[in-house]
Amino acid sequence: MRRLGSIVVVGVLVVLASGSGGFPATSVVGGSAAQIQSAPWAVSIRQTAGSTLLLCSGAVVDASHILTAAHCAYNQNGVPALAGSLSVRAGISNYTTPLATDVEQDRAVSLIRIHPGYVWTNGASPDDIAVLGLATPLDLSGPAVQAAALLTSGEYPDGAAATITAFGRQSAGTASDGTLNTLTTTVDAQEKCGGFSNDVVPDADAIALCANTPTGAICAGDSGGALVKADTHSILAVASASPPGCETGSSGVFVYVGAPEILRFIQGDNEPPMAPRATQATFVTLAGRPPIAVGSTLTCSSGNWAGSPTLTYAFLNAATGDVLQQGKSSLVITPAYTGIEIACRAIATNSGGTALLTTGSTKTVESAPRLKIVPVTPVSVARGRVAAVRIVLQTSQTVSGRFGVCATPPARVAARVCATKRVTGGIGQATFTLGFRIKPTAPVGSARFAIAATDPVATSQATALVHILPR
Repeated sequence: MRRLGSIVVVGVLVVLASGSGGFPATSVVGGSAAQIQSAPWAVSIRQTAGSTLLLCSGAVVDASHILTAAHCAYNQNGVPALAGSLSVRAGISNYTTPLATDVEQDRAVSLIRIHPGYVWTNGASPDDIAVLGLATPLDLSGPAVQAAALLTSGEYPDGAAATITAFGRQSAGTASDGTLNTLTTTVDAQEKCGGFSNDVVPDADAIALCANTPTGAICAGDSGGALVKADTHSILAVASASPPGCETGSSGVFVYVGAPEILRFIQGDNEPPMAPRATQATFVTLAGRPPIAVGSTLTCSSGNWAGSPTLTYAFLNAATGDVLQQGKSSLVITPAYTGIEIACRAIATNSGGTALLTTGSTKTVESAPRLKIVPVTPVSVARGRVAAVRIVLQTSQTVSGRFGVCATPPARVAARVCATKRVTGGIGQATFTLGFRIKPTAPVGSARFAIAATDPVATSQATALVHILPR
């Protein structure tokens, strides 16, 4: 199984280029109009494909290069565009009617670099990123055209506030009026996409992320637009796709610039290391002998990843996402976990990035099982001889780990004896036979031996009766 929980497909993703020839289109829905000086990296990208005009957004990364979505460099039939069919318009707040404060700069495209892993489809696809080289550098000396820095931190921005400013449509089915619009979103947790099922997140979550806001959505024409951190304005991701209809509150899919694979491509590496990817054969499993209770051991395993990653594991509180333990593949359940459900996350890492895959949850962790000492059969032994006392420990539930027992006779009878035993397989029972050398001077009669027993989570006490006979 790919994962313990089932996934239901509820829609088909559409890429976010906007075209006059019926190509799926989307723009910022629920956003607000912006002047270019507030986001001077934002550009409009035009592709002339015969009688069809395809529109995308993009971001200035330096005077000669524009970052955009890879599908913006294809026509509506999936044919790669020629560089000469693309042009870039910078410094504008409206691509149809520039404002008086705009400082328009139009540039031809002379070079197209598409990520080598990208495969064009009508829906979402991983590695949907491209860099356009300009025939003439932009003038970055004014406030209307500026480059945005790339995010270089590899720490996933879970919950970060991020803003997209792009030229897409303001509502599905209605052509964009040309205005630049901005929308502030929140980045979803890695693996998550606002409840929308697609093949990019979580399968390629090392290089992609989702973001949403309850008051808006990205839509056609926003493709290639930069999702920037709200505080630093560094480019966090590039808009790629969204559910059909551009419904308010829906999550958009973005290419994650912070992934080493993506960042190295943008910086000029045409063969960047591929980040880990989940395939149809990838699995992550969480195993434990029921019932799941304090003292039980859970084991996590994963495999069949693309990209030959190194695997580590994290055990989580399934309800809160809090990490209970990270690193090892097994977890011994302690009393602190009573009453919660536990999940396991496989963390797959290589030089291209880090991917996650999480199991479903266990049943609620039960309290520690009770430890019982089975009534000990009385033993008769002569002075100076060895008394063999058989002690059986039982638990109310299956427990694996180290069991121990100590028996303490009266000081005049014999010395204290202890033993331990590791029990595996969760049988919940351990048997010990302790040998006591009875002292030659031990008093004749019955002696009570105090027994103390332990298992990984509980303790118990009892007594054993030993009849001492004269020699």
